[in-house]
This record gives sequence, C-alpha cells and structure tokens, in this order.
Amino acid sequence: MSLIQRLLLMLCLAPLLAVMVVSTLHGESSTRLRLLIWTSPMLPIGAWTALAAGGGAMAAAASAVLLQPSGRPLRRTRHTSYAPEQRDPPTAPPHPVADPGPQRDLRDPAPTVSVAYRVIQRPAQAKSGPQAPSRPQPQSPSVDESNWGKDPDRDW
Repeated sequence: MSLIQRLLLMLCLAPLLAVMVVSTLHGESSTRLRLLIWTSPMLPIGAWTALAAGGGAMAAAASAVLLQPSGRPLRRTRHTSYAPEQRDPPTAPPHPVADPGPQRDLRDPAPTVSVAYRVIQRPAQAKSGPQAPSRPQPQSPSVDESNWGKDPDRDW
C-alpha cells in the first residue's frame, strides 16, 4: 500500500476509533433494547454503541470486499494491417454530390427571396351592395405564365 492509501485508511477508520473510545468511557449505566416483540439482554450503553459501530464497520468492509472486480476489466483491441488493401477504383461515385449552393461571405446579410404567386380563385362578392365595375388587374411584368415552375431570380 502506498503512503496516500495508508493515510486515507487511517482517516476513514478515525470515526470508528472515536466511537470505540467514547463507548469504553460510558460503561456504568445499563439498558435493554426492544425491537418489535424481542427484548435484548441488559448491557451497558457503551457496549451497545461499540456493537453498532463495529457492526457497521464490518458490513461496510464486507460490501467493499464483495464489490471488488474479480478479473481484469475487458479492453477493446483494434487490429489493423500495415499493408494497404488493394481495391478496384470505383467507376462512378456511389451517391451524387449535393449542390452546396451559392457561396457568400458570412458577414453579408441574409438574402431576400421573392416568391412568385398566382391567385387561384377570387373571393365571391356580396350581392347585397352596389357592385363596382370590375377593372382588369395589371399583370406584373416579372411573372411569366410560360415558365411558371422556374425561379427567375435563381442566380442571386
């Protein structure tokens, strides 16, 4: 045992030693213990405290001995060969490379995105009031009906 382990053992056993010293000093008055229906024989209070401290120390020591691992702990080993493996070069990449998107400086503000939209159905007008003459809405020059699925501002 190293010096640190001996000092730690003495430090841990110091409370037990203190209880044993106090137990020997209190030996004049006797008492009985009752546990449910069992009654103990008449013993001095110092003997009861010495039995309790000794029993607790024995239980702690027994649990520490029983909980120690018996064998060496399992370790993972990695086996690698030092010769490089020779493989056939792949003919095509296994997965298509994703488009990383446009590169921009991190200090630039976030881009604004314009989304083309189309009105599917106009709301029905109420029949109770006077109807205003409907006038044709001017069509936006940036929206072209022929290329509806394509984003005109893709190269931002």
